[in-house]
Amino acid sequence: MKHDTKIKIEFAKQAQSFGNQGLTLSSQEYLAWAVDILPLRPEFRVLDVAAGTGHLSRAIAPRVRVVVAFDMTAEMLEEARKESEKRGLKNVELMLGNAKRLPYQQDSFDMVVSRLSLHHFEKPEVQLREMVRVCKKNHIVGIIDLLSPDAEELIQPYNRLERLRDPSHTIALTRKQLVSAMEASGLSIQRIDARDIVVDFQQWTDLTKTPPQSKDTIKQELEHEINGGPLTGMRPYLEEGNLKFLHTWSVVIGLKH
Repeated sequence: MKHDTKIKIEFAKQAQSFGNQGLTLSSQEYLAWAVDILPLRPEFRVLDVAAGTGHLSRAIAPRVRVVVAFDMTAEMLEEARKESEKRGLKNVELMLGNAKRLPYQQDSFDMVVSRLSLHHFEKPEVQLREMVRVCKKNHIVGIIDLLSPDAEELIQPYNRLERLRDPSHTIALTRKQLVSAMEASGLSIQRIDARDIVVDFQQWTDLTKTPPQSKDTIKQELEHEINGGPLTGMRPYLEEGNLKFLHTWSVVIGLKH
């Protein structure tokens, strides 16, 4: 199966649950944290690549002239349309397409952003180069994504569990790898912010409708770590009997010269 097909299958089944309360990806606190870091201006036309159901696009919309929510999964964009209409947002435009080949001229946007997408791309450098291409010179590309643990021995086990939960996951870059990838795409890094994000295991696996066998495997490995077993890179713990773990999210601001 082609990876793009995996992405469409996984996100088509997740689309209607993307706005569920308690999910990290729909958290208004985490959205506000990321958006406050982006140097947005009222006259900007912004492209949100792999926008999903438009959480970031809607958070950006009140601060800019136009935001284009671009995604390859029609079901995701349909949810984005419903939510934008519900909130009366008139400046969110929707575009269906593949981020490997953005259908825009060079230097088309005042800012290009992407949230929680790079770890779903087979070769994120391809999409990064496209984001840089369509961004105006002396303007910003902002990437918000998961980070793999810095410890090399934890990268493989961490991403293996992520793929068990969601087969469209490829690999989360480390902080160093993300910076290198953005620099190689033609950006100079202006700012990096990172924070730990608390994830509820049950909600995390419910969103992706993870098959029971895979879910049990992930749960067993996380519980084994809590009881002194091998490290997974996820830093699991129990809170009032509920299994939780930590993601690290980063916001990296790159300037196109």
